[in-house]
Amino acid sequence: MARDDILTRIKGAEAQSKAGVQQAVEERDKKAAAATAESANIVKTAEAESQDYYDKSLAKADSDVKAKKQSIVLAGSKDVSALSSSANAKLDKAVDYLMKEFMGLLNA
Repeated sequence: MARDDILTRIKGAEAQSKAGVQQAVEERDKKAAAATAESANIVKTAEAESQDYYDKSLAKADSDVKAKKQSIVLAGSKDVSALSSSANAKLDKAVDYLMKEFMGLLNA
């Protein structure tokens, strides 16, 4: 083989290796971009899911608080009603007692 042929083959091999390296770099960059986009999508999905979980948890907690408040208000209303009935019954007795005492003082 002639020296010119060997040099031409070497240059051709160098060009092929440069092209292979360039192709590998481009493929690496594409894969890195795809991975970055996929990770951003995963983060976005996770944020949406966590916001949804937060909203549902908050709504449930709000519902539980309202139910507990309603229960406390109903129990308080029953207690007020019972105390009011008891007070009305005792009021009649107190009026009768005071009238007897007053009449007793007038007759004394």
